[in-house]
Amino acid sequence: MISSRRNIIKIIIAVLAMALFRKFYSPGSSGKVSSHHPGSNQPDPAYAGSGPDGFSHIYYAQGKSPELNMQILLASMGGIEKFIGADDIVIVKPNAQWWNQGTTNTNALKAFIGAIVHQPGFRGEVIVAENHQYDEPNSRGWTTELRNGDFNLNELIGYFKEQGVLNVTKYHWRPVKPLSRKSGLNLKDFSRIVEGPWQGDGYVYDPKLIYTSPLGRRCMLTYPIFTSSFSEKVIDFKNGVWENGAYSGQPVKFINFTGINHHGSYCGVTASVKNYMGVVDMSCGSPRGNEGFFNVHHLGVRDLPRSYTRIIPRHIQGKLEPFWEKNYTHSYFHHTGGCLGAFMRMVRMADLNIIAVHWAGYGSRTDTSLSGYPEAIVASTDPVALDYWAAREILLPLTNSRRDGIKFARLNDPDYLAGPFRKFLQACHEEKIGNLDSGKIRVHHSS
Repeated sequence: MISSRRNIIKIIIAVLAMALFRKFYSPGSSGKVSSHHPGSNQPDPAYAGSGPDGFSHIYYAQGKSPELNMQILLASMGGIEKFIGADDIVIVKPNAQWWNQGTTNTNALKAFIGAIVHQPGFRGEVIVAENHQYDEPNSRGWTTELRNGDFNLNELIGYFKEQGVLNVTKYHWRPVKPLSRKSGLNLKDFSRIVEGPWQGDGYVYDPKLIYTSPLGRRCMLTYPIFTSSFSEKVIDFKNGVWENGAYSGQPVKFINFTGINHHGSYCGVTASVKNYMGVVDMSCGSPRGNEGFFNVHHLGVRDLPRSYTRIIPRHIQGKLEPFWEKNYTHSYFHHTGGCLGAFMRMVRMADLNIIAVHWAGYGSRTDTSLSGYPEAIVASTDPVALDYWAAREILLPLTNSRRDGIKFARLNDPDYLAGPFRKFLQACHEEKIGNLDSGKIRVHHSS
């Protein structure tokens, strides 16, 4: 009896201490945390990704196969030639981190790449590139047997080679060092820090490209440099093609091509904006900031104070973990949205964002029992408006149509202002990226 009373008293003390800790303390600041990023109140009507008319235009097709939906979508946008020129090098960034509905639908991807390479007079190339942040590069969505479509990503590249289309290749962007602590990893399998394309493949760590969160935490906005296996040209993700000791001026287009799924209680939904986490090098800062920098995923993640972990018994910590996870540990995860917005603004943003929603997870990225088939494809130059609209008009209706969807509905709702997904998009928007105002979004539906 005495022992249980002591445990109760310890819990009460811990809860009160953590409430005060959360209210008054934030790493890197001396007082209350501001929800604004510096400069976010300055007037600027031109948000990156919106059209010249100030509106964000969203195109979508629904109800047919991924291939036919893609054909209809491209036609409604004015054809592939509106975005891709005959001499362009096209970087297509899928999501290879997961499988099932969590990876990009490869039938939609096949139709899009096919439209590029089969347009009359095309002399460029397509490179499917991704950093899924895992130790073995040729794994997960690249090799999975739990496919989203007829192919995994390796098989898709093989399909084009079998068709005699040799200018469709792949590249595994690799972190500078492993994120895990597994033994036996060979550092030769990882990337290296480079100053520019004259030093070859690697990641650029530029001290001028740093995002500082409202918590005072810094993240290096790293970007890849890599060599095409088809043309042997060196491609600087930020600055373009490097040949013969100089930038050649050959156009490089970046296509952000993903799906949309429920991602968890700390961030809600994953779609176009979060897909940029497969471009950056997450080894640029340790998860907890011990190297002076945080990686983009852990920018807003906070450890519980040692006093809590020392005072509270482990079995009680386990019971309280979901509460702290939601209300303290990940309560600032939306700063990652701001960091990715800064990356778009300072490094580069996609020329086109596409979400293949043929198969979507309303409750999971990989659990097929928590998924459905909206059979849609949506696209926009504005990733914020695209994620907002796709979640509101496609993912949320799917969620609400399922009996077990009620526990995911608020997390999938971009209009729930207190939700992690809305905060994530808002933080990205405050970096002058895209529109969140539905009055500034124009939707074009083709069938």
